[in-house]
Amino acid sequence: MSDATGLGPQLERRRPAASGYPVLVIDDHELFSTSLTMALRREGFDAHTLPVADVHDFLGREAVGPTGLVLLDLDLGQDAEGHYVNGADLVSRLRTLGWKVLVVSGGTDRRGVAAAIASGAIGSVPKSRSLDVLVGTVKTAASGDPVMTDAEHQGWLERHRRYLAQEQDLSRRLSRLSPRELEVLELLTEGMRAAAIAEHFVVSMPTVRTQIRSILAKLAVGSQLEAVALFRQQAETVDRSGRRVGSQHRHE
Repeated sequence: MSDATGLGPQLERRRPAASGYPVLVIDDHELFSTSLTMALRREGFDAHTLPVADVHDFLGREAVGPTGLVLLDLDLGQDAEGHYVNGADLVSRLRTLGWKVLVVSGGTDRRGVAAAIASGAIGSVPKSRSLDVLVGTVKTAASGDPVMTDAEHQGWLERHRRYLAQEQDLSRRLSRLSPRELEVLELLTEGMRAAAIAEHFVVSMPTVRTQIRSILAKLAVGSQLEAVALFRQQAETVDRSGRRVGSQHRHE
């Protein structure tokens, strides 16, 4: 059985890569990307690092020259305008340009890996694996062999469907809240007590208690802790514009 990263038994089939096979490393960690690029070049790959700052321009161009494999991190930090760059969002465009995509991520973002594979990535391998394993996986992909089994692929697609269903349910529940109830919930999430919230909005304590009871009922939860947990779960999901839930509301 392979590990949870999606690597299949094909990993040990170390077929020689075709000389000059193109590989692009898209990662914001310079030491890792440079080390991996050099290791791939020693094996005969035409490997290069694509800086995160240049990804937007690269995706906006028509495909020129031969395509091959992109080794893609999921957490790419922020672009020049301060927007979070989610690697999973790049997979579809890279596939359209003719590139295969292998996720090489340092985190444990199973949601991100599932989204990337659902968008067409061929598999995932953690950065914690040795350079030999990473290079071997690239060789497997370059030879045309799968890096995960059909069962593993279907497993990731099922995870992605479950994650989407959970996110849709959470969004639906939060959409029931009024703008003021969302503000109250955000303040609760930040650790404010009801008395401080009443003072913040210059309203009575009974008013805040009524709002909190309404929040719990609309979210179908039994406690403020559960409501806060739901809000935090939603806030961890960064949309394509890089904005988070609650970013509209600011207070001193």
